[in-house]
Amino acid sequence: MIKNIKYTLIFLFLLSCGYSPVYQTNQKINFKLDIINYSGDKEIGREIVKGLEKFKEGENLNIFNANLDINKRETIVTKDKKGDPSSFKTTIEVNLDLTNQTNSRVIKRKFIEEITYDSMENKFELNQYKNKLEKNMVFKIVQDISIFFSVIQNDM
Repeated sequence: MIKNIKYTLIFLFLLSCGYSPVYQTNQKINFKLDIINYSGDKEIGREIVKGLEKFKEGENLNIFNANLDINKRETIVTKDKKGDPSSFKTTIEVNLDLTNQTNSRVIKRKFIEEITYDSMENKFELNQYKNKLEKNMVFKIVQDISIFFSVIQNDM
């Protein structure tokens, strides 16, 4: 009985506190991306542009052009006794330049994701694992860019 009352009070408190989720998909967007250009790694660039397509919709007064400069680095972190790599580090760096079309105001931001992983005996499985990690890193960068856009729209 006490548990039910406790859960009911917590539920009522959460309803009245003004909580709103950070990754809310139906959030009003105060600006629009008109042109998205990217340079660097083409595969990662296509994935990021695909993730930013939702910002190309709507008619708003604040219209931006986005330029993305994408760098991907893979380095060997450690080697075993034979000199073969035993762990790797992949870093994806995205430099975002937003240019407002009306007043030519430029906003710059850098997004970096890196991960370290161990080598595997089977090179095919290692390549599959590396591709999966890369997709997860790109998804995280797209999420970070979306959060950055929600912060920017509060400043406008």
